[in-house]
Amino acid sequence: MGRPYLAKSVRLGTPLPLTWHRGRIALLAMIGGAVIIVGALLPWISLFAGLQAYAGIRGVYGRLLCGGGALSIIGGVWFLLCGGLTLRWALGVLGFVLLTCASWLGLALRQTLAHLAADPLLLAGFGPGLLFIVLGALLVSAILFVESD
Repeated sequence: MGRPYLAKSVRLGTPLPLTWHRGRIALLAMIGGAVIIVGALLPWISLFAGLQAYAGIRGVYGRLLCGGGALSIIGGVWFLLCGGLTLRWALGVLGFVLLTCASWLGLALRQTLAHLAADPLLLAGFGPGLLFIVLGALLVSAILFVESD
């Protein structure tokens, strides 16, 4: 007799009704995370006028940023199902941390390319990957500025 009453009063695992605000926040997290993962897979630097490109996933920082993008997608799905102010702030802070890391890596990459420019045969250049990561991190960190219910 006690169990049906407990299940009705607690209602474990019942998702909140879906609203447009919660869906918008979840969509920002999922799209931003996907853009970050694509940016980690794209080349960050190219040598010999684009003949040899190095993707960000080859290095530790690229893998960490890719993992942050995957975490953002998982958090977006979780927010879509359950919602919550704490999860929303966690996703926004994750986006800000990813944006800070990507910006720091952009400055380091710029210094590296300045050193590689001394050799005229390398013809080093930027790849689009880090710009995608910055764009995705901006999308995820925009969660903090979206209107809520």
